[in-house]
Amino acid sequence: MIELFLSELRRFRNAAAIYFAASLVLVTVANQMVDIANERMELHIALLLLYSLSGLGFGLYQFGSYRQPSRWIWLQHRPLHRAQILAGIALASIVLIALAMALPPLIVLGLQGHFTQRVVDARHYAGVAYLALSVASSWLAGAYIMLHRSRWAFVILVLPILTTMHLASWGAVLALALACNAVLLFLVYTVFRPNRYTADDAVATVASAVPLQLSFYIALLWAGSMVFQIGQMMLGVHLLSASHAVPGGLVEARRFDGREAVLAGLAGSADPRAADWRAGLEPRSVASLGPRVRQYAVRNPVSSRAGSMFYDDQQRAWSFSHDRMLYRGRHLRLATATGWMGAGGPGDATPFDSQPTPVGDNRRNGYLVNAHDIYQIGQRDLHLRHLLHVDGAEQLGGGIAMLGGRTALLTNRRVVLLQDSGGQPAPLATVNLPVPFGDLERVEAAEVADGTLLSFIAGYRRNEGVAAAPQVSYLVDAAGRVTEVGRRELAHDFPALFEHRDWWVSPLLYAVVSLPEMLIEKGLVPDHGASRFAPLLLPRPASVWTATIVLALVSCLLASWWTHRARLAPRARLAWCLASLLLGLPALLSLMVLQPRAEREPLAAGEAGQPTGAPL
Repeated sequence: MIELFLSELRRFRNAAAIYFAASLVLVTVANQMVDIANERMELHIALLLLYSLSGLGFGLYQFGSYRQPSRWIWLQHRPLHRAQILAGIALASIVLIALAMALPPLIVLGLQGHFTQRVVDARHYAGVAYLALSVASSWLAGAYIMLHRSRWAFVILVLPILTTMHLASWGAVLALALACNAVLLFLVYTVFRPNRYTADDAVATVASAVPLQLSFYIALLWAGSMVFQIGQMMLGVHLLSASHAVPGGLVEARRFDGREAVLAGLAGSADPRAADWRAGLEPRSVASLGPRVRQYAVRNPVSSRAGSMFYDDQQRAWSFSHDRMLYRGRHLRLATATGWMGAGGPGDATPFDSQPTPVGDNRRNGYLVNAHDIYQIGQRDLHLRHLLHVDGAEQLGGGIAMLGGRTALLTNRRVVLLQDSGGQPAPLATVNLPVPFGDLERVEAAEVADGTLLSFIAGYRRNEGVAAAPQVSYLVDAAGRVTEVGRRELAHDFPALFEHRDWWVSPLLYAVVSLPEMLIEKGLVPDHGASRFAPLLLPRPASVWTATIVLALVSCLLASWWTHRARLAPRARLAWCLASLLLGLPALLSLMVLQPRAEREPLAAGEAGQPTGAPL
């Protein structure tokens, strides 16, 4: 095993050295242009995919060369157990990945923390570890694809994406990445044997079937959604087309400007004052409340949706440090430190409860908002003025607008109207959300003669199976009284089967795939008062139930036919038929991959007109 480990290192040492040098140069140059460690998740995902493709190519090439018959015999027929042979190759590959792919960003990160004023936290080093584990996952996936007997084994690539790509704390992400690598290593072990075409035993079949079914489920959703939408584009009826929109639908409501959205909400109003409001409504008297933030950064995240930096008018960049829970300032032109910023502003050492997200209002004022507090940023001295604090399960939605002497703030439970009283904002009224926060598409506030109009448009999760999508309008008068003045239901833009596609393809696999999203803390703003498992209990239309039952029965029948052609044992046939009935089409496709049909037996001598004893 040690000799095999050293031979693999010698085999790829030149390629690893070249990759190390190229990676070090490219990462160094890129880090001079942007602060990679503190940038948004889009840049991190791009880098992660590039490194993962390198790991995938490494695995395909390495095991593709061993797949040649002579080399495979030379590799497997050693006085070692196949587990030791695989361990030697895997350890050598992990060392190569760590040195060639993970070491360059680690060096750049260490130099940045020592010689520059940029923020470098423990989570950034954990991000490099996650990068190395992701590359190892891609390498293992490449090995599995190359060694598996089916050409459809590439769907295993969905497994690392499904299990590890979450905006959670670095501890949770690293644990998921380690678990994913353990599963992939076991799968590679099941196909790493002298005769790769030997039928799997029951344990190996189950171990291979579970991740394949999850992978096929995700692949079916992606492929089916893409084919459907491409077909709509070819017919010229896709909703991305600027010339097409369902009248009264959600896409039409998304395209409205603020004034048009408020007018649409008042179109069917029975309030006698509605006509005057519509006639006197001007664009400058309407402002948007968002929602602007649907996910906050958790403590010590690997990455974040909004990034951890903002810039002021004095050419200073403020980067958030999770180790100290403060902002660190850096002058962009001089590259010098400008101090720390806490909850009171520059020079204040009061730490934030969590990483804030920069937002703005309709008057171009800047704010910092986290789950429970919102601060207004002073335009000159960056002094932070605390505006509102919410407690418990209530969280801020990031939306803020100023209309006249009133300030409207959006949370996941209500809209709070504050009125300026002696230079301090005082609560005037509270308007409870008519729909769960996660369903809100947009909220508009408008100033009219009788008070403030609030228009709520739902439908954000309609394509995830939420059927209801109303638009509800309220009036808050001068005394703070709240009155509903309009309501309408938005039309469906897509067929029901497309809106519920995640569920009817396989309800059980939908629950399995959704559980990580519900159990892992990722900073998502929740629906106030709702269980995190509520998406699993959504009502489904009759047409969706019919499609689910039909697909399950068809999958079961096809599984029965396929297992007969594959000549499986009765117990194996029963297990596969039940799996196809319960899990649907993904289980059937996994069966076709893991249990190919048996080839026809050769004809006996004398059959088909061949005389017995004749030369073959």
